[in-house]
Amino acid sequence: MTFAIRVEYKAFIITHRNGAFHPMELGRVGRLNSPILKAVRILLQVVQEAAPISLADLSAAVGFPKPTVHRLALLLEQEGLLQKDPLSRRYLVGSALEGLAFNAIRNAPGHSIRRFHMQRLSEKIGESINLGALSGDEVVYVERVESAWPLRMDFKPGSRVPIHCTANGKLLLAYSPPSVRQRILRAAPFPACAKNTLTTAAQLSRELDAIRRRGYSEDNEEFLAGVCCVAVPIRNGKREVIAGLAVMAPSARFPLEKARSYLPDLYATAEAISAQWGSVERSPPARANAIPVAEVARGPKPGNRRGEKT
Repeated sequence: MTFAIRVEYKAFIITHRNGAFHPMELGRVGRLNSPILKAVRILLQVVQEAAPISLADLSAAVGFPKPTVHRLALLLEQEGLLQKDPLSRRYLVGSALEGLAFNAIRNAPGHSIRRFHMQRLSEKIGESINLGALSGDEVVYVERVESAWPLRMDFKPGSRVPIHCTANGKLLLAYSPPSVRQRILRAAPFPACAKNTLTTAAQLSRELDAIRRRGYSEDNEEFLAGVCCVAVPIRNGKREVIAGLAVMAPSARFPLEKARSYLPDLYATAEAISAQWGSVERSPPARANAIPVAEVARGPKPGNRRGEKT
C-alpha cells in the first residue's frame, strides 16, 4: 500500500510493507537534513512504539537533538498527527493520523478482496462479520458485513467499541506488547457494559492469558446483553497480530456453542485476509498449548468461563 504526501511544495512517498510505514524520497526533497524527512522519521518512530514515548527517548531513537525533536513534534501536534498523554506528557499517535491510517486501509487496493472474503463468510454463517483494529484504548471497526436478519447490531465502519469487553478488543489486547496490556489493566475497574463484563484487572488478565493459549477470543454477553461474539487474529507478514475477525450475533439464535463451531471457517477467512499482509501459512497460527482446529470446533469444556452454563 502506497500513498503520497505533499507538504509546502515538497513531496515524498509513504509505503506500507509488512505492517510498517517507510518513507521514500521524491527527487531531492529527501536529504537527511530536510526538516520534512526529520518530521517523518519522528512520526514513524512514534507509530512503531508499543507505548507513549518520552521526548528524551524519542530524541535518542531518531538521533536528532532534543530541541529539534521538540520543535518538529510540536508542529505535528498542531496538525493532529501526534498528541501527548495528558498524564505522562509522552508522545503518541494523534487523531488525524489515526483517521489517515483508517482511510488508507479502507481505500487500499485489497479492500474489495477483503470484503469479498468477509461477505462469503457472512453468507455461510448467516450472521454479521466485522474486522477490527486497535485505536488507542478502543477498537475501531475497519470493515463490517451485516447479516440479512431484521434483528442485528447495526455498527458501521469507523464505529468504536470498548477494548475490555469485546471479542476483538480482548483478542488484540492479548497479543499486544506487555506495556500496552499493563497500561490498560491499570485503568481497572472497568465499566460493566453487560451482565458478564470482566471489571477487574485480575479477571481481564486471566482472560487475556487464556486467549493466547487457545488462539481465539469470546464475548459471551460481556459488551451487549443477549449478544455473543467469537474473534480470531489476522496477522501481517511478520506474524504479528494486527486486527481481529469476528462473528457477532444475538445469542438467542446464535449461542456461543454454535459460534465456536464456525471457528475453522473464521480461521480460513482470517488466513485469506492475512495473505494481503504477506502471511502465507496455510493453517491457523501455531502457538504453545493452542487447541487444534478439530477441538476448537467442539469448543472448550463446559464451565471454563464465567457466564456459561455447566
